[in-house]
Amino acid sequence: MTSVDRIGHARERARLLAVIDRARGGRGPASIVIRGERGIGKSALLGEFASLAADAGFRVSAVSAGTQPGDPLGAALRVVSRLDARCAEPAEGTALHRPAPAGEPVPHRAAPSEEVLRELVETVCRQARRTPVAICLDDAGHLDPWSLHWLSGLYSAASDLPLAIALTGGDIAAADQDPWPPALAAAAEHIALSGLEPEEVGAFAAAYRDVPLDAPTAQLCHELTGGNPALLLSLLACHTGTAPTADALRDTAASAVLPGADRWLAGLGGAALGLARAVAVLGPQAEITQCAELAGLSVREALPLVDELVARSLFANRTPLSFRHPLLAGMVISRVPAGTRAALHLTAAGILRDGHFGATHVARQLVAAGPLGLAWTVRPLRIAANQLEREGRHEEAAGHLRGMLRERLRPRVRSSVQCQLAALDGFAAPDSAVRRLDAARREADDPRCATDYAVALGTLLAECGRPEDAVAVLDDTAERLGPQAAAQRWRLRLRKALLCLGGPVPSVLPADLPDSLAAQAPSDDEARRELSALRAVHALRDGTDRDAAVGHARGALTGSEDPGRLLWHGCEVLIRADELAEAWSYCSRARLLDQSRPGTWGDVGVGLLRALVLYARGSLTAADAALTPLADLLRPAAEAARLPATLTVAALAEVRAQTGATDAALALLADCGLDGELPARQDTVAVLGARAAVWEQAGDTARALEDLYAAGRLLADSRVRNPAVLPWRSRAARLLASLGDLTEASGLAAAEWEDARRWGTPRAVGTAQHALALTETGGRRLRRLATAVETLAHSPARLELAYARRDLGAALSEAGRADAARTEFRAALSLAKSCGAQPLVRRVLADRECLWPVVDDDRGSPALSGLTPQEQRILGLARAGHTNKAIAGKLFVTVRTVEFHLSGAYRKLGISGRDQLADVIPAPLGTGGGRA
Repeated sequence: MTSVDRIGHARERARLLAVIDRARGGRGPASIVIRGERGIGKSALLGEFASLAADAGFRVSAVSAGTQPGDPLGAALRVVSRLDARCAEPAEGTALHRPAPAGEPVPHRAAPSEEVLRELVETVCRQARRTPVAICLDDAGHLDPWSLHWLSGLYSAASDLPLAIALTGGDIAAADQDPWPPALAAAAEHIALSGLEPEEVGAFAAAYRDVPLDAPTAQLCHELTGGNPALLLSLLACHTGTAPTADALRDTAASAVLPGADRWLAGLGGAALGLARAVAVLGPQAEITQCAELAGLSVREALPLVDELVARSLFANRTPLSFRHPLLAGMVISRVPAGTRAALHLTAAGILRDGHFGATHVARQLVAAGPLGLAWTVRPLRIAANQLEREGRHEEAAGHLRGMLRERLRPRVRSSVQCQLAALDGFAAPDSAVRRLDAARREADDPRCATDYAVALGTLLAECGRPEDAVAVLDDTAERLGPQAAAQRWRLRLRKALLCLGGPVPSVLPADLPDSLAAQAPSDDEARRELSALRAVHALRDGTDRDAAVGHARGALTGSEDPGRLLWHGCEVLIRADELAEAWSYCSRARLLDQSRPGTWGDVGVGLLRALVLYARGSLTAADAALTPLADLLRPAAEAARLPATLTVAALAEVRAQTGATDAALALLADCGLDGELPARQDTVAVLGARAAVWEQAGDTARALEDLYAAGRLLADSRVRNPAVLPWRSRAARLLASLGDLTEASGLAAAEWEDARRWGTPRAVGTAQHALALTETGGRRLRRLATAVETLAHSPARLELAYARRDLGAALSEAGRADAARTEFRAALSLAKSCGAQPLVRRVLADRECLWPVVDDDRGSPALSGLTPQEQRILGLARAGHTNKAIAGKLFVTVRTVEFHLSGAYRKLGISGRDQLADVIPAPLGTGGGRA
């Protein structure tokens, strides 16, 4: 098997054979033209043609068509001399001269006469009459004019001879510039070679360089070389026998020395090489005017050089200018000395700046040039870094920021850049960002810079779940600054207060702290907004003045082009205050203004806040869709206890439990290590609350109560009573009531109701009323449930309203008011479906199915009047044929509870088992078939 067969040219080989067969039949000269870029394999395919022709009995003459100056007819002479041995020693006085030995200069020869041309043509024809002849001319685009004249005459004279002519030329785009006879080109078979396909690159690398490539590295090789075999050989030469990584291949592509590079670069004139360097420096899509200016050329001088570089397969045949393959650009730029390269990049930056081509283009050249100590370079680097960060291109943005740090910067500018770089690195590499910020903080002489570093470091440590370390950094910085830096110490004290109020931490702040800070607040707007955020969070935790909390939250969020870290504090307060539309608006504004950059903790915070708004509205499906991609991204960070990550995972687990995906919620908690014992951190209360919801939906009431009580203890330790933060008492009261412990449930529900009344939102009040109603019986329970439904109907809490209406329907059913019960069940079912709360949907359907007809139908047996409503429900399902286990699942009780109620009902009815139910009670309406 030939190399052509193995590396993707089997079809081309078949076409070569067809040309040979046609020539052997004597049907005139059969010709083939092989085209393609430099290094694509034209010569190899021409050699394959020569080999196939020789195997078919042809006499083959294969030569290079290039001719040295002063050597007219050189290519023709070489062809003929290889066909006819007599031409090797021409008689004196003839025009047939031997080619000069290799390495010797070619003597100048006069232009040949027509007689000589005819003699050469006849020599080939004479040979073809004896044996089929194949002429292979490599690089035929460089034939000298007299050899072309000879080739044209030969093509005309051999119209009935077994002659095959194979030529290699340039790109197909240059076909109209072919120098050979038009008749030959028109009748020829044309083969246009292209690079190997990505899936063929691996086979080529293994066959020719013994280099194993997996699919990604093979794809990278294809991107760098376009599948050009010669370029692939150059790229892989130093990796023979190894399996290179993607980084190793990129390093090789940037290497100054690549074997075989001279194929493209040797022979380039100084001006052409300068233009190639200019395009390599400016990068893809370079304009001709910029490239010409950088190369020191006029546009008129540059244009023919562009054509030359296209013809040499260096440039792609298009504008703006670009190299045909990235590896070629690397070959050119890597051969430029470091000093010259830096000067070229700096000159390019100036050209782009003066031409108003945008800061990102200018900055890319400045980063490549290295530290230059020029004042004007800082601004484009900063603008470009911000733009790249907004586009989510964090590695490039970080590279620009590091480029800025190599320059001579003012202390405040340097601290700002360091903090921005730490925020970028804080998402993917928090430990290194912490070390860098801490080192800068310790080394800073300017109090404001030290404070900037400390605030950024404290925020990052808190996000990493290390609030104690964050507080220690702020305290240490304040001590180092001393009393003379009063304004900076105030900032540090304010940041410490915000960190401590962000969740349960060992220290508890004094109640009058916001007022004491306000008494000495500086005059700048940012400080006032931070103080407003502190007051808003403090008012939320206190829970006595909702309007004040909302007002302070708005003060923290308005008037700033970049609310940044204040966005979380302000929007959290608005969400707990049920100002959901306003919170959503601020989050949308942050995204619209690119203040939440993808791949940063700020973007995670915005995404989480939006999901919390959706959850508060009862839009479970939308909340799940918003949280799932975040959680997928943040699972490793959640396992490492990163604060935003664990909050996101916990929120998603709670949402999934409410939608009925309880197993997925449990698996998510387990995968992130949140299903075991939790330390007291800023996120612990939220995780405990979410986990309790998952346990509740999973039917594990005991573990749900355990987590709710643990959350309550942490909140009490931090002096947080506002149920808007977490309504743990009402949730615990409902669970206790389901277990029959009405005394403790009543105490918890009453305490929450008092706190909810002080906060005043319909959600908080209605939720507490709902829990309190479940601790009552009879008419008091009905009245309190009706009040809770009415209160919740004035809130955006659709999910809580659905649960309340379901319980009201159940209470009405027990009271014998079936029509009213059906109305509530219908409303609860509609709400539950719109929220996507499938467990609640199933529960409401089960309740409707259990509506017992004896309470509003005259067909019932008088013996049933002595049964309790719960006994009537269970008997109805048993009468419909449901098993005890199925009944327990429908009513969300234990199988033992079902057995207990059935035994009591059988005793009252005077029967021994369910096989006698049909004798004593009518077929219930709505059971079995699902009708109400």
